[in-house]
Amino acid sequence: MTTTGVLTGFGHGFVAFAVSALLKPIALDLETSRGAVSTAIGLGRLASGIASPIVGRATDRSGARGVVVLGMVLTALGLVALGFVQTEATLYLAWSVLVSAGVAAGFTVALDKLVVASIRETRGMALAMRFSVAAVVSTLLVPFVTVLVDTVGWRNTCFIWALVILALLPIPLLTFERHTPPQPPASGIAKNSAGTVRSILVQPALWLIAFAFMAQAAVVTGLSVHLVPLMTDNGLTATIAGTLFGGMILLSVPVRLLAGVVADRAPISVLPIFLAILLVLEAVAIASFALAPSFATMLVVVLALGIGAGAPTLVVLLLCAHLFGEDRFATVQGALMFMQVPGTMVAPIVAGLVHDWTGSYQAAVAIFSIALGAAALAIGCVRVPVLAHRT
Repeated sequence: MTTTGVLTGFGHGFVAFAVSALLKPIALDLETSRGAVSTAIGLGRLASGIASPIVGRATDRSGARGVVVLGMVLTALGLVALGFVQTEATLYLAWSVLVSAGVAAGFTVALDKLVVASIRETRGMALAMRFSVAAVVSTLLVPFVTVLVDTVGWRNTCFIWALVILALLPIPLLTFERHTPPQPPASGIAKNSAGTVRSILVQPALWLIAFAFMAQAAVVTGLSVHLVPLMTDNGLTATIAGTLFGGMILLSVPVRLLAGVVADRAPISVLPIFLAILLVLEAVAIASFALAPSFATMLVVVLALGIGAGAPTLVVLLLCAHLFGEDRFATVQGALMFMQVPGTMVAPIVAGLVHDWTGSYQAAVAIFSIALGAAALAIGCVRVPVLAHRT
């Protein structure tokens, strides 16, 4: 669990969180707007979503090792290309295609499947530990990258991080098995629904989960990309903003551990309600900044993001493994990642454009709080049949 968390922290953590430290420097260097850079990031979500079903299918068929290695190499190549961009078009190619597709292959679906396929009885805590390690790595990474950008520039930062990713290649090459055979499906709904992808796609529970997952991920993505600019616009230095950003990620650790405990001890039917409550709390917290922007409510947004980056993904993964079966887990997760695309692609663009139009992120934050309320309603409607057993 530690190794998968380390990989996710250095790979996905850089792309999902540390990118916030790159946004303003890239916009200034290329003499473009934040909206344009946000568009590149949003299009990256599209590329990641398109790649995820393919990654999931490949992982279910042949295991995680080769998929992860390929993704890491592609990510490193994309970061090198990013360091050389001179125009918006080349920015889109480097970030929106190479880096984003590489991260989808190397640091998300395949690593989650590796954990789910390896552990049964304490799966919730295992996933919580994986995500917690990733959060700790990301916490240290964000302020470090922020200082690195200020010291050597954003281009050299991309080159350095490409070398970091390549230096981590021995982890999957030496510690991951060449192929992880699929676990036999357990009794209950997981057994019955694991037959075909088509039988899974017609289940209402999948679409409710997909909508909630998309809306929640869109909010976290949109705010995370713009969080450092939001804080610096409100008077903080880039270094302090990066440190607070890192603190937000660290805050997600206890939330993840709590979710892991609940998932392993409570009936599986409780998980949708548990997640709905967390999403409502997050929506209310974020709305406070939209209603009364200040330093205090800005800190509340940071705290709310700590919740948003914590429990939801863990709960969704456990629900999918239970409802749809382990043997097609990565395929289902890949489909969910693809279904996230409308939200995660549009959210950073909306936040960037709203800022360009109004000079503030206030209206964008209001939109995000409404989206979280809709996500809570959707996940609260998911029902787990009484006959189902925990996988």
